[in-house]
Amino acid sequence: MDGDDVEFSVAAVEALGAARLAALIVDHAGHDPGFGRAVRLALAAVGPVDRLVAMLAEQLRAVEEDGRFFDNRESGVLADTLDRLRKAMMTELLPRQPRAAADLLDRFLRLDRTVFQRTDDADGFIGDVFRHAVADLGRAWLSVPDRDPIALAGLVFVLFSTNDCHVRDDIIPACKDALGADGLDELERLIRGRLDPVRLATEDPGPPELSRALIEIAEARGDLDGYIALHRLAGTEAIAVKDICERLVAAGRLSEALDRVERTGIPDWQQGDVDRLRVEIFERLGRHQDAQALRRDLFARTLSLSVLEDYLAWLPEADRPAAWAGAVDLARRHDDVHGALTLLLRLDPAAAAELVHQRSQELNAHLYRLLRPAAERLAESQPLAALLIYRRLADGVLDAKQRQFYDYAVSDVQTARSLATRVEDWRGHLTGEAYHERVSARMALAFD
Repeated sequence: MDGDDVEFSVAAVEALGAARLAALIVDHAGHDPGFGRAVRLALAAVGPVDRLVAMLAEQLRAVEEDGRFFDNRESGVLADTLDRLRKAMMTELLPRQPRAAADLLDRFLRLDRTVFQRTDDADGFIGDVFRHAVADLGRAWLSVPDRDPIALAGLVFVLFSTNDCHVRDDIIPACKDALGADGLDELERLIRGRLDPVRLATEDPGPPELSRALIEIAEARGDLDGYIALHRLAGTEAIAVKDICERLVAAGRLSEALDRVERTGIPDWQQGDVDRLRVEIFERLGRHQDAQALRRDLFARTLSLSVLEDYLAWLPEADRPAAWAGAVDLARRHDDVHGALTLLLRLDPAAAAELVHQRSQELNAHLYRLLRPAAERLAESQPLAALLIYRRLADGVLDAKQRQFYDYAVSDVQTARSLATRVEDWRGHLTGEAYHERVSARMALAFD
């Protein structure tokens, strides 16, 4: 028997009694070192706080001195160990002795280089633990009532400037409240002390991480003009245009925001988001017609369903059917056949099928994550369109001679053949038998 018929619940376990449970825990701890360390921490947490501090320090030292290499399969074990220590510092130690918790979290974060040198963290679990610890450090220092903001600025500067593993990127935002005005001033002085000589010597903005730090300090102060000026100095004003304009809008500086979003030089990859913000600015300025014109233009470029829905929502109800039909027609003729297919599947499956009938050879057979669900969606009501997509997927595998995907091609051919029995009008496309004869010959050569 495997025990499945035995009740396993909180009440049933409680019924075992404290002595029996304690014996089971101690026995298991002897076989599972990680569980054993967790039990010892739990025991230390209910005793004198100095004992808890010593236990956490001892386990941090053990991690630091452990010379083993943890491969990708084992790194999760180390991540669990680190996360257990981090949580104990925050839940058990911080309420009792905030300064000790802050000091141990600082020591914890300085382990990153040692840990990553002997770990394959391909899944990112360990990196996530360290990033959580960065946020914890800010909360811990904020809980220290007699903290020295000048000394804390020095600590943050060291953690920031030795961020070789890039898990402390958010150290300044995390600690901004604990630093306060005096701490932020001192941190700026330390950063400028390193940055200004570089600028004087090279006449360039200097290391981007230092410029980013000053930008984060300006943000922490709520200094919008300083934030913009620092982006300009760092040469990142164009890249940050959306973020800058959102802050200007939030501050009620709509005219300035509009001036920025209408400038040339905005990176192409940001244009759509910037235009959405521009629509919002137009509406807040009462320029409704301009907002609608931009929505039309933005939809024509992006085929965004949300943009279309916003455009239709602002139209008089009597005008919506014609606008909706115009959007469907625009999508059917759009250069982006894949974006058009995605949109039409949601707006009008019959129009999506018509798109496939006319432009199936434009579909990229390698976009199977888009095409296969599309075929499944059309299969019930539009079997010919679905069949053409399955054929396109199979032909793409055979054209590219991707032997590792031949099983998928066979499956797609079989699905297309089953759909062929429901097609009454082939609309000039190869009939089911004609296509099957051709693709069978191709597959015979491929599998030979």
